[in-house]
Parts: sequence; structure tokens; C-alpha cells
Amino acid sequence: MSTPVEPRRRGLLVRHRLRGAVALALAGVVLGGPALASDLTDIREKIREVERKESRTDQQRKDAEKSAKELGHELEHTSSALVAADKRLKETTAKVEAARIVLEEAEADLADAEAEAQRIEAELAIARANEATIEESLEANEAAQADSRATVGAIARDSYKQGGMGSLATTLELLAGESDAVDRMAMARTVLRVQDQQIRALATQEAEAVAEQDRLAGVRQDIAYLLALAEANVVAKEEARAAADAAKQELEALEAQQAEDKAALETEKAKVEAELAAEQARSDELADQLAQLASKKHRLKTEERAEVKRLAEEEAKRKAAAEAKRKAEEEAAKRRAEEEAARQRAAAREAERQRQIADEARRRQDQAAADEAARRAAQAQAEADRAARAEREAREQEAAQEAERERERQRERDRAQGGASSGFLSHPMAGGITSEFGMRLHPILGIYVLHSGIDFGAACGTPVKAAADGAIVSTPYDNSRGNYVVIDHGVQRGVNLTTAYLHLQSFAVSPGQWVSRGQVIGYEGTTGSSTGCHLHFETRENGNPVNPRTWL
Repeated sequence: MSTPVEPRRRGLLVRHRLRGAVALALAGVVLGGPALASDLTDIREKIREVERKESRTDQQRKDAEKSAKELGHELEHTSSALVAADKRLKETTAKVEAARIVLEEAEADLADAEAEAQRIEAELAIARANEATIEESLEANEAAQADSRATVGAIARDSYKQGGMGSLATTLELLAGESDAVDRMAMARTVLRVQDQQIRALATQEAEAVAEQDRLAGVRQDIAYLLALAEANVVAKEEARAAADAAKQELEALEAQQAEDKAALETEKAKVEAELAAEQARSDELADQLAQLASKKHRLKTEERAEVKRLAEEEAKRKAAAEAKRKAEEEAAKRRAEEEAARQRAAAREAERQRQIADEARRRQDQAAADEAARRAAQAQAEADRAARAEREAREQEAAQEAERERERQRERDRAQGGASSGFLSHPMAGGITSEFGMRLHPILGIYVLHSGIDFGAACGTPVKAAADGAIVSTPYDNSRGNYVVIDHGVQRGVNLTTAYLHLQSFAVSPGQWVSRGQVIGYEGTTGSSTGCHLHFETRENGNPVNPRTWL
């Protein structure tokens, strides 16, 4: 029996199938896209790493060049200082030699002064001997003068006592011819002669004494002059020799210090030259590294351009697919609108027909007839409800039978393909399979749609593991899939194989991460469009869903 509900159900089924096909096609593009984009990300990350290394190396090279430049300035300064030190050392050495000559001259002068002092000492000894002789002569002269004065005094006293030599009595006696008078006269003349001699001797002695005193004063002046001359000569020469010796010692000390400074500068120069050579070698090595990095960067840039071109082509394909999806959705929406309008028109016509029937019944019957009509209408409604229920039960039974037949056909296909299974994928979790791949009545929507994977049943929080090695493409969330993970396993058996793990409670991985077979990627849950804890596991070949049993 056909009813107005049957076309509507078929229309809904067609629309859901269309939406499912479009969604799966889009998912194939989306799931395939990141696997392609990840290559460009890797290349750009390598370029950034090379640029970071290039920046660090360039900075190190600049630091090395700066250090080499500073060491070059330091070497120039050290070399200049070394030249100046060598010049000062040579000048000081020349001064030391001159000081040695001056010292030798001073020592020679000192020897001359000492010889002169000896000569002066000899003259001084002679002068002192002359002084002693003069002093002895003066003492003898003093004694002679005393004797002469004593003799003259005695004669004078005796003459005084005799009354003088020329008295009158003596003269008369002499005239009388007395002999005693003559003797006394002769004696007197002798005394006078002796007295005169003594007086002249005394005058001579006094003159000699004055002369000797003058001579003694002169000798003593000579002695004082010689003593002063000898002392001044020796002191001056000794001071000159001491000054020359001090100057020589000072210059020798300066010469030794300057020699030490020159040796230190030569050591410093050798050290700076070694450091400069090391920095220059380091700068050359860094320049080589920069050249290698530049070459690597150029190669990566070339790969980047090629990858950008490839991705642009892929993006164009993706946009074309998105445009096709958009147009398909617009067409589907248009069809849904048309179907809805047709349904509303049919409902309006049916309502109008029922209204006309009711009006006609009211016009032809009275109140009793109206009651009978109401009873019959109620009975008809009950019959209609029973018929609708029976039809719904029949449809559900037919759907269940069709699902069972589909499952049987799928099992037959699975058994037929069992020998062709590559066994590439491992089971993603411990737990039994609660729903197979294929057409089934959706537990929430209540319509037949393709169940694009198989369900594993276990408690929420059970670890979910990667079925094989691969790269995490995405870890998104949407209202239908909930939390889900997509893994790209690359090209296997000539197709691009991806796996998806839906309705997860939480993630254990992130996009771009590489995982190994058996590595935990998340935990079973019931997020999104789900009626309980389970894992929906999908396998896609080039973006198209296939039965996972062909890969497990």
C-alpha cells in the first residue's frame, strides 16, 4: 500500500544519502589536505632553522671580525709600544755607556785628585818641616838676642858703675903717662868695641827674627792653602765620582726595567698575534659555514617554491571540490525547498478536501448525523492510526531485514575479501565490534545511512591506540564526530590511507606529531552524535570510506 508518507521517506533518504556523499567527498579533501601542507610546513621550518643558524653564525662571524679588529689595533699598539720601548732602551743603553765613560773620567779625575792630594801632602810636609826649622831658628835667634841684650846690659851697668869710660881722672892719668891708665883705656876701648858688636848683633838678630817671622807666616799661609786645596780637590772629585756612580746605577736600573718591559711587550705581542690568528681562522671557518648555510637555504627556498606551487594546485583542486560541494548543497537545498513546498501544497489540498467533506456532511446531516459522522471520523482516525502504525512497523521490519541482508552481504564480501586483507592495521583498542561497516538505520536520525566505519564497544576512558605508524593530521571537534583524530599513513597498496578515531573523550596527541603503531592517541568517550561510550573507527582510501576489515 502506498501512502503520501512513502515518497517523503524516500526523499529524506535520498537527501541524507546526498549529504553523506558530499560530506564524505569534502572530508576526503580536508583529510588529504594537511598531509600535503605538512611538507611545506616542514620545509619552512627547515628554512627558519637555517635562517636562525645563519643569523647566529653571522653574528659570531661579526663578533670574530670585531675581536680580530680589536686584536689588530692592540697588536699595532703593542708593536708601537715595543718600538718605543726598544728606542727608549737603546737611548738608555747609550746613556748608560755615556754614564760609564763619565764615571771612568770621574774615577780618573779622582785618581788625579788623590795624586794631587799626595803631591800637596808632600809639599805640606816640606812646608811643615820649613815651619819647624823657622820656629827652631826663631827660638835660637830669641836666645841669641837675649844673650846680646844681657851682654849689652852688663856693659852698660858696669860702665855706669865706673862712671863712664871718658872721665877726667882717666884722661889726666893718661896724660901723666901712668901705665894703669893706659891699660884701663885699652880695656875701655875693648869693652866699647864689644858693646858695639853686641848692639849690632842684636840689631841683626832682631832683623833676622822679623824676617823669619814673615817667612813663618808665609809658610803657614802656604800650609793652610795647601790643606784647603787638598780638601776641596778631594771632596769635589769624590762628589763627582759618587754622582757619576749614582747616575750609572740609576741608568742601569732603568736599562734593566726597560729590558724587562720590552720582553713583556714581546711576550704580549706574541700572545696577541696568536689570538689574532685564532680569531681570523675562526672568522674564516664561520664564513665557510655561512656559505654552506646560504647554499642550503637556497636549496630549501627552491623546494619551498616548488611546494608552494604544488599546494596552490592542490588548493585550486580543493576550492573546486568546495565549490562543487557548495553547488550540490544549494541544489539539495533547492530540492528540499521544492519538496517541502510540494508537501505543504499537498497538505493544504488534503486539508481543503477534508474541510469540503466536513462542510458537505454538515450541510446534508442534522445534529445526529453530525454526531454519527464524528463517531465515524474517530473510528476512521483510529483505523488510520492503526494502518500508519502497521505501515511503520512493516517499514521497520523491512528495514531491519534489509539491514540484516546488507550485513550478511557485507560478511560475504568480507569473507570473500578476507584473503586480500593486507593486515596492515592493528586493532585500535581492546573491545568487541558492536556495529559493522555498511548501510544501517541511524540510531538518532532514524533513517538509513551508510555507517562508514566499525564501532568498538568498551568503557569510557579506555585507551585508543594508533592502528599503524603515521602523522597526526588533525584533532578537531564537531557536533557529529565529537572529538576525533585523523592519522595519515601515507601511500599503502597504491592508495593514500588515512584512519579516523571518533567520539573520543580526550586527546593524547597534537597535529603534526608523528606516532607509532600502538601509541596511545586518545581515550574512548561519547562526544558528538553518540548514544553511549564507543569508538567509531574509519579507514579511507584517497578520502573514500572503505570497510576497515579489509585493512585490519
